[in-house]
Amino acid sequence: MAGVGIGALFFYYIVKHNPLRAREMLATSNEYIKYLPVDKSTTNMISPILDFTTRHSSFQDNSTKPIIAMNNSQQYQGEQRIINSGKTGTKRSVSETKKKFVASRQNWTCEDCKTQLSAWFEVDHIVRLDHGGSNHVDNLVALCRECHGKKTAMENL
Repeated sequence: MAGVGIGALFFYYIVKHNPLRAREMLATSNEYIKYLPVDKSTTNMISPILDFTTRHSSFQDNSTKPIIAMNNSQQYQGEQRIINSGKTGTKRSVSETKKKFVASRQNWTCEDCKTQLSAWFEVDHIVRLDHGGSNHVDNLVALCRECHGKKTAMENL
């Protein structure tokens, strides 16, 4: 019983002197308790506390980080930005977003062997950058690693 009292005093001290730290500590303990192996009666006793802290922390998170819905014109503008970017760049790097866009245009199949792309697919320039090509999506194709390796080896011979 003394341990519970000391724990309660410690918790009160933390909450009083540093409320943000207390909130973080409570959220962390909540996560630990969720995954501890406990029996059904203990779970029934602790679950109202966990439900309260989960609801309370998610409410505060939503108030500090608002969710903004995109309308169709904003989504279209974002897609157009991906399509039109890279026209003048000569840097040999393509963003992950653009790689996924190129792969989705090809229905997630390799342009060369027509197999389904794995998570490790690569994007290749149709016209190489050193030959005047660009990072524009019309100059990019998604290839599996094997086909990209073969194509690069043949170009470098």
